[in-house]
Amino acid sequence: MADIKNMSLNGFFKSNAKSLPDVKVVVSERFTNEDGTPIEWVLHPISTKRVEEITKRNTKTTIKNGKKESTVNEENLNAELLEAVVLYPSLNDAELQDSYGVSSANELLSVMLYPGETQVLTAALQEVMAGTKANDIDELKN
Repeated sequence: MADIKNMSLNGFFKSNAKSLPDVKVVVSERFTNEDGTPIEWVLHPISTKRVEEITKRNTKTTIKNGKKESTVNEENLNAELLEAVVLYPSLNDAELQDSYGVSSANELLSVMLYPGETQVLTAALQEVMAGTKANDIDELKN
């Protein structure tokens, strides 16, 4: 093994780190462009720090019998994470929200998508947060 003291850290510097690609996914065949082609949603990776901030906002800590207990509101957590990573369509677009009669990204997703479509979007969320495609993970395990 090479002497660690002589190894360069240049590849770890922010200026040399490669960006993770956006993830594109067809969430539903119901959403199509003018020629009938399904429209891809675009999800962008967010930092661990941002995920931690969102998780903290959706975690309630209580003391029960002298012990700390944390409860995560999974529904709100997933909704906030999706709001943070979905670039397209813009879930905060007022015109899009108005078309569904809602006033927040969380409400929009809950009325816009059917359960199976939500599962597709959630799987894409997991992919973008992992920074690697699911089949790449399987290859790494082997």
